[in-house]
This record gives sequence, C-alpha cells and structure tokens, in this order.
Amino acid sequence: MENQAKEGIFINGKAQIVEMLQYMKPDERQKLLGNIRTRNSVMAQELIRESMTFDVVENLGDQDWQTIFSYIDARILGLALKLSNKKFQRRLLRLASREYAELAYNTMTTPIEQGADQSKRAQKRVMETVGSLSQKRLINY
Repeated sequence: MENQAKEGIFINGKAQIVEMLQYMKPDERQKLLGNIRTRNSVMAQELIRESMTFDVVENLGDQDWQTIFSYIDARILGLALKLSNKKFQRRLLRLASREYAELAYNTMTTPIEQGADQSKRAQKRVMETVGSLSQKRLINY
C-alpha cells in the first residue's frame, strides 16, 4: 500500500464528477455545482460544459426551455429534436409559441441528407447555448 502511495496513484476526480453530473437530478446537480462555483467558478463552468449531454438538457424545466427558445432558431431546435424521443419532442413543441413550434416541427419532420450528422450538430449548438445561458445565470442548468 505504501508503494502505491509512493508511486502516485492518479484518480481523475474531474472525470468522475463529470460522470456524476450526467446522472444527477437537476436540483442535485445545481447544489453540487453551486458548492464548486463558490470555490472555483472556472472549474464549475468546465464541469458544466463537459458534463452536458442532450439527454441532460432534456431535463431542464419548462421555464428554462421558454428562455432557450429566445436564443435558438426554431429550425436548429427542429433538427436537434429529430433524434429525441417523441415524448420530449411533444413537450417542447407544446411549450413553444405556435409559430415557433410549427417551424421546428416542419424542420424535424422533413427528411434531409446526412440527417444524423445534421441533428448531432444541432444538438451540440443547443448544448452550447444552454451552457452560455447557464453561465449568464439566465437558466438553471
């Protein structure tokens, strides 16, 4: 055991926290990130960025999504939703204004070449926007 300590066992705590954040409930994630933010705001922002997946973004509250709609073009959201489950698609389309929802729905249901690649890029764009809005504290991620 002493040899291990002398050799220096490296445990990647940051990677472990990122993985934990991906599975936490939103309120638990907020509490942990708030505690980290008080000690190291740069680290908290890195953790937010690295732990974000589109599955995690799906768990944002209705109010947060309504804010996000103001910052994301409906066509980009429609592309991002192509790969999402139907329940989530319906939820977001109900939250959005009629005009926004129709544009997102039309984009979502229109077949396109390289659809999966386009959708992944759109999801990444949504996640970047969520990260930016979270950093500005306009939403609670």
